[in-house]
Amino acid sequence: MSKRSQTTGLPKENAKKTLTTENPAAEGATKDAPKLKHEFHSRHEREAEIQRWVVLGTGIAVAVVVVILAIAFIIDQVITPNQVVASVEGRNITVSEFQRRVRFERFIRNNQLINIYNTYQSFGLPQDQIGQQLQSQEPYATWLRELQVPDQMGLTVINQMVEDQLIRNVAAERGISVTQDQIDKTIEEFFGFDAEAVLNAEATAEATAEGTAEPTATPTITPTPYVSPTPSPAPTETPIPSATPTPELTPTATLTPFPTIPPTATLTGPEQVDQFQQNRDDFFASIRQQTGLSDSDIKAYFELQALRDAVQESVTSEVGTQGIFADARHILVDTEEEAKDIIDALNAGESFAALAQAVSKDTSSGQNGGELGWSPITQYVAEFQAAVRDAEIGAIVGPVQTEFGYHIIQVRAREERELTEAQIDSAKTNTFNTWLETLKEEKQALIEQSSIWANYVPSDPPSVFG
Repeated sequence: MSKRSQTTGLPKENAKKTLTTENPAAEGATKDAPKLKHEFHSRHEREAEIQRWVVLGTGIAVAVVVVILAIAFIIDQVITPNQVVASVEGRNITVSEFQRRVRFERFIRNNQLINIYNTYQSFGLPQDQIGQQLQSQEPYATWLRELQVPDQMGLTVINQMVEDQLIRNVAAERGISVTQDQIDKTIEEFFGFDAEAVLNAEATAEATAEGTAEPTATPTITPTPYVSPTPSPAPTETPIPSATPTPELTPTATLTPFPTIPPTATLTGPEQVDQFQQNRDDFFASIRQQTGLSDSDIKAYFELQALRDAVQESVTSEVGTQGIFADARHILVDTEEEAKDIIDALNAGESFAALAQAVSKDTSSGQNGGELGWSPITQYVAEFQAAVRDAEIGAIVGPVQTEFGYHIIQVRAREERELTEAQIDSAKTNTFNTWLETLKEEKQALIEQSSIWANYVPSDPPSVFG
């Protein structure tokens, strides 16, 4: 073959044959390879593909829901309950603790009001008159507002819890603790029951029956349990609704009164104690049912009350059996300017009694010419007490500012007298409250109170009054 024929651009026939012969699979592949633009799946294959996407989408949706629920659960059950609403000397008060206390206080308020309502009803008072009494008398009016406006209850509780922690800290510093007997005694006092007095009365009665002792009256068991009121500190800047709804004093549910321990002649002392214990247990069961509190929560509450009493006893140990009594009168107004105008009028010869009747905010004494009568000065708030103690006899003193407003005071006589047991208790309570206010002022820099508590105030148990 010539060289020309070897270099021609025509395809070589042998090369084509060689390719086909040596790689027949490649030729078959070329012939049988599907053209992608015209590829089709069977119906079964298409449905299987759709089903795979549906399953995948469902799985993703379920996973997202699970994640959302898990986050919500963590926020609701872990993060929110452990948020801090207040801190006292480094000890935090959490949302969970705050909510449990609010529910407990709501339960107590409801039952106290029910008991008072039933008492008025037993006297034959009509429903509208009972409503007026509750709305106009303290502390009932405050209790009604707290039940109707959750923020007001929340503010009371958060301030109480701050006080409670301060008291715990003082107790720890002074080495004060309480025993189970003291806690039990506090519970009895809450119910107005005195097991020791009941048992002693029965022993006295038995001795009398045998002719060895003079008859002694069996003590009456008061059916209304009261916790010693805790003074609320001045409200913080947390906003509270300005419009307070007037509560409808028509019970919205069947009224269940506080457990009562009626003195019955047929019950022996031990039987009265057994009945008290049964009523106490039933009452605590109602607390658990309506508030979700545990036995330990209930016990902790009464342990705190017992500790408070023990600290008060320590603080007021120097209160004696004698105290200063004063015969005083006063006029109470809203502003310092009003008080100064009244002082000018008195100095000009106006009648103290007439002015008190005309302008005094203290309507109970105002109707009587501002007369407070002879009283131990320890029953007054600190500023008023100091003014009455130091005033020159017969002089017009003021304006004296207290939490109630501005006072114009006149002391007409003052002397020391022996205090009754009730007056000693009142003196101790006022001394303790003054000490507590001073303590809060001293510790103010170590007290932090967050406004977030207002977002977590429970409204249950609901008020039994509409």
